[in-house]
Amino acid sequence: MSPSVRPTTSADIELARRLAPVIRFCDNEPFLPSHVGITVLDAPARSPSTGLPIAFEPGVAKVIEYAIWWDWDIQHLYELEHIWLKLAADDSVVAIEASAHGGKFAMQLPDGALPLESGRVVLVSTPGKHAFTATAQEQLPGAERTAVACQELAGRAGILINDMFREHLGAVTPEDHRAVKRYLQARAFLPTFGFNQLFDLATAEFSSWDDLAAWIPGRVKTVLAQVRQEQPLLKAVFLDSGDTLVNEASEKFDADGYVIEAGLIPGALEMVQSLAKDGYRIALVADGRVRSFATILGGHGISPHFHAQVISEAEGCEKPDQRMFQKAMAALGLGTSDAEAIVMVGNHLERDIGGANRLGIISIWQNWSRKRSHIPAEAIEVPRYTIRSPGELPALLADIERQMARAKSNPSPV
Repeated sequence: MSPSVRPTTSADIELARRLAPVIRFCDNEPFLPSHVGITVLDAPARSPSTGLPIAFEPGVAKVIEYAIWWDWDIQHLYELEHIWLKLAADDSVVAIEASAHGGKFAMQLPDGALPLESGRVVLVSTPGKHAFTATAQEQLPGAERTAVACQELAGRAGILINDMFREHLGAVTPEDHRAVKRYLQARAFLPTFGFNQLFDLATAEFSSWDDLAAWIPGRVKTVLAQVRQEQPLLKAVFLDSGDTLVNEASEKFDADGYVIEAGLIPGALEMVQSLAKDGYRIALVADGRVRSFATILGGHGISPHFHAQVISEAEGCEKPDQRMFQKAMAALGLGTSDAEAIVMVGNHLERDIGGANRLGIISIWQNWSRKRSHIPAEAIEVPRYTIRSPGELPALLADIERQMARAKSNPSPV
């Protein structure tokens, strides 16, 4: 706590609850606040929860800061917004400020009056994002941007970790962020911009800001654990190499038949980097010689992103032999019961697609090259999905995970 900010008393919390604002949410807002951390300032100081300066204009005797907690913003786990009520000596409200997109703004009606209804402060909250305005009309200029945030960009930030809580949330993984992204993408919505859902902030759980700040890291971990329990994710991505990552037409060989030079298919490196950033576990499952892959994929910076490498020369068998896929599963601690949460991406209908399909692995055929047949020889070679280039894979995997979530929420009748 700032040296100039005194400890919050029970009387402060009682006053804050008595004067607590009412928030107008859009009619289909899915996320409502649950906790409020209170600070009462008796003199100008920096907000202990935001670091923003709190000024005392003439006639202001004290300021109540409401640090308002939501588990969710439509774009991330963790949400704090703020309202500041500036009070005269008799505890009447003489000015109001509130947060929006990291800033602090005066809350006034167009005629300069305070936004009061029946003597209560009433503010309007941006759908999904929760930034405050004094009127519903002020939400309309940003309506298109808000709608995009609530739909196409839902979940984009994963778990919001700010500097205040970074040391307490250091164990959060890229896979955790991805789980949260998928959870929120499944809850994307088109806002109504009718603000008739009233929430009385006095009904939330009140505490001092210090107590709320101490509670937040544990709450984030609890909500994250619930998401990880609920949200299905792919457990592994198996990748072929030739004409999946590497352009086979560009390969150059030495006298012993090892590949010594080859170019990547455009977008292959960026695709692998994207999957790694999002916490996918990636395994190379490829036919060929170990040294060739070390030279080419290692030289292009792809190999460090593999959690396992299963190469036919080392295994003594080639795809579509099930042992290639089973070895990759075992290397990642998976078994055949996990097949429906694994994808195999390759260019060869018989070896990659047929081999994956026989084990129940989700097959993705990349038809970038015309070198091999594009016509399945038998039904087992029909791919579950088809992409034209590596750059299409991240979006497809996201779609697959969203489909997995929908299937879990809507199980097929037995």
